[in-house]
Amino acid sequence: MALLQTRRLAVFLVLACMLSLSGCVSKTKVYTADKTMTYRGDLYNMSNVQRISPAVEGKLPNGETVNMKGMDRNEVEDLLDENSPVMVSMYVEMDDQKMVYLRSSVDRWSEFSKMSKSLDSAMGKINKFMANKKSTQLKLK
Repeated sequence: MALLQTRRLAVFLVLACMLSLSGCVSKTKVYTADKTMTYRGDLYNMSNVQRISPAVEGKLPNGETVNMKGMDRNEVEDLLDENSPVMVSMYVEMDDQKMVYLRSSVDRWSEFSKMSKSLDSAMGKINKFMANKKSTQLKLK
């Protein structure tokens, strides 16, 4: 009779240990898939990218390049009044790599503003993609 009680106690303890450990094991998740982004047929590996930022450059008719990032409406209009048209290039910088997002000849503020809004939207999508650990692919349009 004592042997039967000892077996029941041993089985009960083993079951209790298994139930307590099963809760610990199932809560650990590790995501190791590579993150990739595609844009205009090019594939970019984003897994090891540390810094992502937008860049805006304008190439004047005389060949001079101007940093247009952060320019307000008045500054852009003044630049266009003096140097129209300006070839505006908008980039996504990923560490030491540049991805040309948009490039167009600009004559008016409205054209520049439309390009800026498009770049801002793309940067928002990229930032959201990078923050989501489960997401592995982004296709920019």
